[in-house]
Amino acid sequence: MGKKKAKDLVIFSNSPGEVSTWVAPVVERLVKHPAAAQYRTLLVIHPCQFASGNEPFVAKSFPGIDIIVPPKQYMRSLIPGAWKRRYGVKKEGVILSLGGSLKHPVVFKKRVHASYPLYAYTNNPDLPGREKRYERIFVRNEYIQDKYLKRGVPEEKLLIVGDLVRSTIVSKKDRTDSRRELGIAEQEKMVVFLPGSRDFEVLFMLPVFLRVIDDLLDRFGDFRAFVLKSPFVPYDWIEQALARGGKIKEGDTLGGTLHREDGSAVIRLSEKKKIRILEGGLEQWGDGIDMAVTLPGSNTIQLAYRKIPMLTVMPLNRPDIIPFVGVLAALKWIPLVGRPILKKAALAYTRRFKFAALPNIYQNREIVPELFGVIKTEDITNLLAKIIENDEMAEIAKRLDVFDSAEDPADKIVRAIWG
Repeated sequence: MGKKKAKDLVIFSNSPGEVSTWVAPVVERLVKHPAAAQYRTLLVIHPCQFASGNEPFVAKSFPGIDIIVPPKQYMRSLIPGAWKRRYGVKKEGVILSLGGSLKHPVVFKKRVHASYPLYAYTNNPDLPGREKRYERIFVRNEYIQDKYLKRGVPEEKLLIVGDLVRSTIVSKKDRTDSRRELGIAEQEKMVVFLPGSRDFEVLFMLPVFLRVIDDLLDRFGDFRAFVLKSPFVPYDWIEQALARGGKIKEGDTLGGTLHREDGSAVIRLSEKKKIRILEGGLEQWGDGIDMAVTLPGSNTIQLAYRKIPMLTVMPLNRPDIIPFVGVLAALKWIPLVGRPILKKAALAYTRRFKFAALPNIYQNREIVPELFGVIKTEDITNLLAKIIENDEMAEIAKRLDVFDSAEDPADKIVRAIWG
């Protein structure tokens, strides 16, 4: 039996990007800190429309987390006395928000009668008033800091630590080792396709990407394609997506069959065309990649810090399946007219945004190419073919030099709280 921990660290998070690129590095740094021995670490996954549903299972692999509280269990624990009966409440502790609305830690603290100070890392201000209850708020840059200052949050409560995604940039294999393992010659182009981490993304986008891959395999002899699977994606989602291939009316798609060959998962398009599914993330394969095709999300900024050229695809062909909030979310439940209205409203709403890829959003200019809106499968194929034919990957990689991964924001957060 280990020594009983006298304090609690309650971490709040919500969806794949935040769990993998915010929670993971902070917990990893904390494990190495002397304070870790005193704290029982609880990870609360609160309800979020952007969640995959598999966040608790992925978080089980993170060293240093003692208890994981899934969304339904968290909501039940807000009943007066429920949390104390199940988990107990230490006299001392810390609450740290690493993703999602700042309201959840505030409500939790009140319901469980914990006197713990509140801390948060966030990229966007929440509803006015909640942030004032926090001891300290960690932000990416001066732009986010200014948003809080305009709301009247005292400057001493704000600390610029940098982009927390930077703390995830590690490589377990160099370019030579990763490509040798995959049997890729130096002159061949390794292109990975990232079909998302939520079920609706995988179900719709994997068949689209397979059609793109199939066409480009016919066009380029040195084109080597792979699917990089998110750890939040179970293989039954992939099997469902393969079964849907060719049956999705919103785009030109292709199905396939899932097999195991030499210990690896493979999508077989035909007897000669096989696409290997890669596991282990960018830390395993990133150094060997020449180009990525991805949906928007935290993966786009991870690719940027690794200087991997990318094409970001944000299709709005089916906005009714995108997890909007508020009025837009309610529209899909109105019989007959709700979904058509939602489609028009969603398209009008998204026109307010210039970019979909985080590197472009951060720099407010096109750093990486993207397709954003109602698009056809051939739009992806043609743009990717153009990039390959004109050898534009080196130019895209050069533009990514504006992203520096030298600092360690996770370490800054840990030191700011525990010294």
